[in-house]
Parts: sequence; structure tokens; C-alpha cells
Amino acid sequence: MDTKKGARQVVEAIVEQLTTLPDSQVKLRLEIEAEVPGGLDRTKVRTLIENANTLGFVEKAIE
Repeated sequence: MDTKKGARQVVEAIVEQLTTLPDSQVKLRLEIEAEVPGGLDRTKVRTLIENANTLGFVEKAIE
């Protein structure tokens, strides 16, 4: 299963079902782990951090 399809399926099958319940409060936590054998250049790291900030990610780490 590809990553986009998997994330969409989780939202459709689980999150949407929970959010339809009266008085429900749903929090979604997402952990992303990626391996990039060649490493990341500074521009890509900056873009990833900026995108994470824009999307409201609380914890961000790029090693």
C-alpha cells in the first residue's frame, strides 16, 4: 500500500467514523520515519521544517 493511499484510508475508515459521534474529540498523531541513503541538502531540510511548521507539527527532527 502506498503512503498516500494508506493515510487516506485511515482518515476515511477511522477518523471520519469517530468524528461523527456526538461530543467526540479526536486527536490524530502522526509519526513519519524515512530513510534517504544520499542524505538531504539544506534546501530540502528547510522546506521540510517549514512545511511541518505550517501544518502544525509539534515535534520535528531531521537527522
